[in-house]
Amino acid sequence: MIIINNNKSKVIDMERTEILEKIKEAERKVEEDIKKAEEEKKKIINEAKMKARQIIEDAEKEAEKIKAEIIEKAKAEIEKEKQEIKNSLSKEVSEVESKGKANLQNAVEFLYKEFIGMIEYA
Repeated sequence: MIIINNNKSKVIDMERTEILEKIKEAERKVEEDIKKAEEEKKKIINEAKMKARQIIEDAEKEAEKIKAEIIEKAKAEIEKEKQEIKNSLSKEVSEVESKGKANLQNAVEFLYKEFIGMIEYA
């Protein structure tokens, strides 16, 4: 009977050893799965960061493009207004010049008459 008990104890010891090995194997597998999951998490985060950087760069480029278009439109509008002002002022200058020329002849005649009058009475 002692031999039988000894065999049972060996069987129980083997079962315990097998169970412990299976537990250790399961723990190793869980650790590997955790490690893989962490690596996958890091990979996903890095990819998301890269995509975010690209989105920001694209948005900055688009903003620069829009800014350049706005500036160009503003410059064109300013140039148009500047030309309109020049044209308006040019007309005014021409009118003043025409009036001045007409008045110049009158002024010369007036001054001439005054001068002659001063000479005659002097």
